[in-house]
Amino acid sequence: QSWREQLAHSLLAAAAEATGCAAPQPAWLAQLPRSYSRYGDLALFPEGTLDHPSFAELAASGRLWPTVCGLLKVRRLAVVRRVARDGVRSSRSRLLYTEPGCDPASATVATCVEHGVSLSWDIADCMFSRGNAAERHRLVPLVAAAAADGSESCIVDLFAGIGYFTLPLLARTGIAQVIAIDWNPAALRWLRRNLQNNRIGESRCRVLQGDNRLVAPAGLADRVLLGLVPSSRLSWPAACRCLRPAGGWLHVHENCDSPREATGCNKDHPNADGSDKDSEDASRTDKDLSVRGSSDGAFGGLAITSNCFYKDRAATAAAHAAFLNSPHAPAAELPPPDAADCDEDPLAEAAETPPVCSRSRPHPAWLSMAASMARELRRHMPPGWRVRVARIQFVKWYAPRVAHLVFDVECRPAG
Repeated sequence: QSWREQLAHSLLAAAAEATGCAAPQPAWLAQLPRSYSRYGDLALFPEGTLDHPSFAELAASGRLWPTVCGLLKVRRLAVVRRVARDGVRSSRSRLLYTEPGCDPASATVATCVEHGVSLSWDIADCMFSRGNAAERHRLVPLVAAAAADGSESCIVDLFAGIGYFTLPLLARTGIAQVIAIDWNPAALRWLRRNLQNNRIGESRCRVLQGDNRLVAPAGLADRVLLGLVPSSRLSWPAACRCLRPAGGWLHVHENCDSPREATGCNKDHPNADGSDKDSEDASRTDKDLSVRGSSDGAFGGLAITSNCFYKDRAATAAAHAAFLNSPHAPAAELPPPDAADCDEDPLAEAAETPPVCSRSRPHPAWLSMAASMARELRRHMPPGWRVRVARIQFVKWYAPRVAHLVFDVECRPAG
């Protein structure tokens, strides 16, 4: 039996003992979780599960949560909820149950250990996506090799959070310094705590709180991480300014609409329906992302579709202006992006070396986004610089037919 079948059997048995009714109840059995994430003695369930009224009745009898804990061999249970529309993507996950004897002060604290690196956070304050683990692991050898030969010494992480990418790079490579930036004070509190837990000295990690477009240092970075979805585009100019005079790499996270009917490239993914069992952002529908944009409001509730600027540049400029007038806008006024179209061929520079893709059949929309990205980034570079999308890395399905991708972009002065 699978764990889900065992859970159903155990709950039916508990219901029979508590209520005297042993008949199956399809209505609430259908709401049993199909997946969960486990962090130590904490099990985290997806939103929308275990909330049928029958579960409340069983919980009132005192038999529901101990039964679940006993089956999963955990001591705490919690349920994921959509991140808040507050501009800092605060978590709204809630605790369901703790066994007697658990420390109340750490009841909502989760810890994940990946490749020897410990990441802790408060599920009630901060979000975490285990779905990015492969991408965190992919960057380590790239940075380690560059740090070992002396060609790179500084990385700027524009969306550091609790240290999703900052911590593995500091703990597992010889990079001299990472400058970690975020405007969420709760996330940075956990970042500092994670640095201590992993015994990483403050000299190697400079932590900056604020809008990265205003506080990011200029001219220091060999690599810049832009780990925000659905889009990090508003911070592209800041990322370009961060690079050293000799240039460097941008690792740009973006969501891309990927219609199944075009190539059928979704079929080889284990969650072909678009679900992501480990992500706190997975409870979206295809319509949610393609029409209204990210429902969590990554920028102060401003709805920006996952790749709207590739469809309508004028609309993107208007959205940028709306953001600057929102309560979460930076104190200093930033110019909106140029809405004028560019006549040059976006693939002209990269025609000889097209992007490598982690999948054998890259979706045409992914290649189109790479071309548009190269053209857009070139506008923020000094005259004569070349921009090349070297690789398109598939991370996971963010929602049905919406792919979370990372674009490895090399930016160098010509010659």
